[in-house]
Amino acid sequence: MYGLQFFLAGEPAFWYAPDDDLTSAEVVCHTLALDADSRRVSYAMLLIETEQIDREALTETATWYDMESMISSMCQFIDEDFDTMEGTERGVPLPSAEEYAALKDQYGVA
Repeated sequence: MYGLQFFLAGEPAFWYAPDDDLTSAEVVCHTLALDADSRRVSYAMLLIETEQIDREALTETATWYDMESMISSMCQFIDEDFDTMEGTERGVPLPSAEEYAALKDQYGVA
């Protein structure tokens, strides 16, 4: 999806939007709503960066999904403060700065 290969064990995510295309922000939030494990959080962060998702639109969508705090932590990690944030920040299983740099390299995210 969006040029990022992502494999999950178990049931696939289900989206039903017959008349509308899903936005990148909706894909991020829906992926996390299903299960916010470290793998999905890392994927969502890569998607946020790859698609350069507008933070205002992402926050608005996150509000609908009741996950503003989670999205805020992820964006803070991406945008500025990843060296000072480690592991689980405010209940979000964030990767370490080294793990995230390796993932970005692996998926070709600049």
